[in-house]
Amino acid sequence: MPTEPAAGGPRRRQRWFVKAANEPFRALARGFLDLEVTGTEHIPRRGRVILAANHLSHIDPVLVTSAADRAVRFLAVDELFGRSRIFDAVTGFFDTIAIDRDGAPVQALRTAIAHLDADGALGVFPEGRRVARWGETQPKRGAAWLAWMTGAPLIPIAIAGSEGLLSPVHRGVRRTSVRVWVDEPLVWSDFATAEDPLGAMTEAWWGALDRHLRVFGSR
Repeated sequence: MPTEPAAGGPRRRQRWFVKAANEPFRALARGFLDLEVTGTEHIPRRGRVILAANHLSHIDPVLVTSAADRAVRFLAVDELFGRSRIFDAVTGFFDTIAIDRDGAPVQALRTAIAHLDADGALGVFPEGRRVARWGETQPKRGAAWLAWMTGAPLIPIAIAGSEGLLSPVHRGVRRTSVRVWVDEPLVWSDFATAEDPLGAMTEAWWGALDRHLRVFGSR
C-alpha cells in the first residue's frame, strides 16, 4: 500500500510529464485506438475540478488525463495496489489516492478534499470498479459529495470503446475504436435545493453519460 503524499497541487514533475507526453500519446492513440475526443473546452486548465468518468478499462485514467491536458490525481480502490510493480510505479508517480472499498474511507476523502482545495484536478470513477458494460452497476455518490464539500465543478466524461483492451471483456491489447465525450460541468448550487441533492447530482451525471453511451452502443 503506497503512503499518502503531502496534500497540495500537482507536483511539477507530473505537470511536465503530462505536457511532454500528451501530444505523442494523442498521435499514437489516433492510429491505434482510432481515438476521437470532443468537448475538452469544458475542462478548466487550472483550478479545482472533479473529472467523473465511466470505467471500462485500465486505460481510462490515461484517456481522462489526456483529455484534461493537465495532471490528474485519481481515487482508486486499495485492493488494486500490490499486484503489479508497473501499476504501483505509475500510480505512485501520479500520487493516486488509495480508497478502502470495505471500510470507511475517511483518510482518502480528506486527502481528496485537500487536493481539490489546493486547486488540483481529481479523477473519479463513480461506478467504483471496471465494468463489462455501461449500466452494469449503479454509481456511488462520492463525486457529488466531494463537489458539495469543495465547490468544485463536476465534469461528466463518457468513454466508449475502451472495453476493447485491458478490460474485463478483453484483457489483452488490441486495436480498437475509442470515443470520449466531455460534457458541460455540473455545479453544486444547481442541486442544493433538491430533496436529495447528492442523488440529484449523481443522477444528472448518469444522464449526461447515458445520452452518449446509449447511442454509441446502439450502432
